[in-house]
Amino acid sequence: MVERLSDVEPHYGWLGYYDPELDSRSPFAHDPDDPDARPQLYTFEANPRWDGIGSESLLVKILFVNYAPAPEGGFAIIELLGEWNDLYENDWRLLCDNCLDWLVAQGIDRFVLICENVFHAYLEADDYYADFAERIPEGWVCLLRARPEVLAEFERYGISPYFYWNSQFDDLRWRKLKPWQLYALVAESIARLLGPAR
Repeated sequence: MVERLSDVEPHYGWLGYYDPELDSRSPFAHDPDDPDARPQLYTFEANPRWDGIGSESLLVKILFVNYAPAPEGGFAIIELLGEWNDLYENDWRLLCDNCLDWLVAQGIDRFVLICENVFHAYLEADDYYADFAERIPEGWVCLLRARPEVLAEFERYGISPYFYWNSQFDDLRWRKLKPWQLYALVAESIARLLGPAR
């Protein structure tokens, strides 16, 4: 049982397939053991393996990236921690500016966001969501294991159309899968929804 925020670690079971600290194309080029680079959520110190995006309320960790061209590649799996706060922090814009857009520039346009450690969502307008969707016209963003209250907020503010989600994704024991297996399951499900064009 986790008692402190600093005990919540990003998934590290895929380091044998992808190590973000060794990825020269990653937007997060720093030493996680550097005491001056300790991430925080509000005033609470988080585990140093998480990466900051300029937000006080949301941290991220890129778990896997495949830079090869689609359909086999062109995807990233990213784990989130904290609160998704657009109302005060504009976290979606910060996530795009400091992470997703970097990856889009490298040819990534399919994203799996693991949201089981996103505890709340405070949303506002959908302008930045629409803007990012236009930047990945052939791509998509999938939410995995988002909490019901988070999904309800996405629905309430009309932001849910910019993301793919279904309850079957939440039943996946994703930590037991290889990253490309998780992506394949998600991509196949989304392809059935979208048809052969993507």
